[in-house]
Amino acid sequence: MLKCKFINKAAAASLMACLLLTSCADKAATPQSQGTDAKQGQTSVSAEASKEAPVSTAQPLDLDEDLSKYDLKDDDSLEQIVSKMEAKYGIDIVYGKDVRTEFEDENETLIATPNTNEKDVATALRSINEGLNALPKGFIRQLPYGKHKILKMYLTGPVTVKGIEGSSVPAFTSDSDDELYLTLEVLEQGVVNVPTVLHELTHIVDFKLKHDGLMKDEEWAKLNPEGFAYSESYADNMAGKKNSENCYCTDHYVPHNTNCSSEDIWFYYSYSKVNAYEDRATTLENLIIYKMWNYEVAPDLYKSPHMKAKAEFFLKLVETDFKITDADKEAWTKAFKAIS
Repeated sequence: MLKCKFINKAAAASLMACLLLTSCADKAATPQSQGTDAKQGQTSVSAEASKEAPVSTAQPLDLDEDLSKYDLKDDDSLEQIVSKMEAKYGIDIVYGKDVRTEFEDENETLIATPNTNEKDVATALRSINEGLNALPKGFIRQLPYGKHKILKMYLTGPVTVKGIEGSSVPAFTSDSDDELYLTLEVLEQGVVNVPTVLHELTHIVDFKLKHDGLMKDEEWAKLNPEGFAYSESYADNMAGKKNSENCYCTDHYVPHNTNCSSEDIWFYYSYSKVNAYEDRATTLENLIIYKMWNYEVAPDLYKSPHMKAKAEFFLKLVETDFKITDADKEAWTKAFKAIS
């Protein structure tokens, strides 16, 4: 797996998420914050227990189960919200003083501050639930792979890079740790970026596809322009070295690159060129947002034959690797066809 520096990836993705929220703020009712997209990093082991593979507390997969019993009610307490979401998605939600507070990369250490405001955490979880609920039934429960038995979701306060004043890492995930986790910063009033949550989960899907031998770099490379190579540098992207050639957008999410014909579009925006993981995650963003809110943040993105081919490639692997009900297959196929 590629190694990355948390600060470079996090800062670049914070700006991306901000632009996304600006473009669809009047369409989405869910409160959101800036998010990051730090996909992977070597993290520390802060306790002896974390050296062992986590024990799954998830229930067995049952795609026929009636999940309506886990619907959140307006008067649910934080404990009830957590209990319902853990049972519905097969995840382990950690918040308050119980959160993990240190994560290490090769060159950086991330320090997470606990958020002990239960009202804010509850509000954030309701927003996150809206996003997760848009995914196929039983999908999140199937994400753990290999030594990983369960997906942990840490809801924290501010996350900073040790030794770097003013740094901020609103969200990140990892596949090079003893835990499989998604860490999210909960801001005041429970603000959290739902599209970023789904973007990060797309990375975890990618990790699983890689682990299961389905996602092959050489096959993905065939979907890119001849001779193309990813920059493999978040630092360059942060420094403004962004190449919008063959991109749907001139820079980040907006504006739409109207000077580029549909046949010449191979990437969503410049950040997609950092590496294959970001390319795949950004390729799916438009579909995910449409499935959540019936709104395209990138109208006609999949009218490009190359973008459509990339999305179809990823979705086919997901359909192969995950058990999905016929109803969900039909719903996602219908959504993709509607915007492509």
